[in-house]
Amino acid sequence: MDWSKAKTILIVAFIITNLLLVYVLIGEYHIDEPTLKKEFINEVIELLKEKDIGVATEMPMEIPRLNSMIVEYENVNIQRLNLNYFNNKGIIEQSSEGLSKVVRGGESFLLINNRSIIYENSIDDKIYSDLDEDKAIELAEEFIKKGKFNTDDMKLSFIKEDKGTFYIEYSKIYEDVYVEKAFTNFQIDKRGVKRFERSWLKEKDLADVEIYISTAPKSILALLGMQQVYGKTITDISLCYYFEPEKHDYLEKPTEAKQGKAVPAWRIQFDDGYKIFIDEY
Repeated sequence: MDWSKAKTILIVAFIITNLLLVYVLIGEYHIDEPTLKKEFINEVIELLKEKDIGVATEMPMEIPRLNSMIVEYENVNIQRLNLNYFNNKGIIEQSSEGLSKVVRGGESFLLINNRSIIYENSIDDKIYSDLDEDKAIELAEEFIKKGKFNTDDMKLSFIKEDKGTFYIEYSKIYEDVYVEKAFTNFQIDKRGVKRFERSWLKEKDLADVEIYISTAPKSILALLGMQQVYGKTITDISLCYYFEPEKHDYLEKPTEAKQGKAVPAWRIQFDDGYKIFIDEY
């Protein structure tokens, strides 16, 4: 008998057996997860209905997992805003530490801790009489490009018109996964951009180990105790990277945080743009 050949066959058979065992175990784990069964999901939807919470989106059916991510805030300075938007013709006011402002006519930028931007336009001239959704998006994107912000990691995640004003939100994505809380928000009416707010995050590093969290049907049960979402309808349930400075004990002054750890969480968005983040493990 060729023992060398037989030994090779046994090793290959052992590897195949182990691979099949792993496949079966993973398959059984998915099938037997009780919170992903149709009966459980239907019960969750009925409980939400009792609180007047509608569900107008598909329920994610995966076992949720993501690596944690180290993120840092996008750094902005008032001189850059003055150059890009006012051609260096604005008047800069350094009112206090961490707070600066640049003004030109009826327009102004307020910069907080070099990371949070608020633009306001008080000019009453009606420039865009034919304003519609497409035009509002066009104006928003032109405004972003004028500031020379990177648009590769931005996704239009919400738009709504109310009494002639379009409310638009862009969210940050990393490889098609939302990164929260990062936002670029607009209010646009016939004068153009009426208000602009931006606080953005940049990814620095990913951890090697994946973190598992509770399934979507189980996690959204937490909404039953949140009165602020009663009467709303869920329009999107997505897994995201979630950074909340206030939840990090090592940050004594979360409003001044420059970076931190973003962890897996469920991002629940409602029909009015309101969002809830649930990071149960």
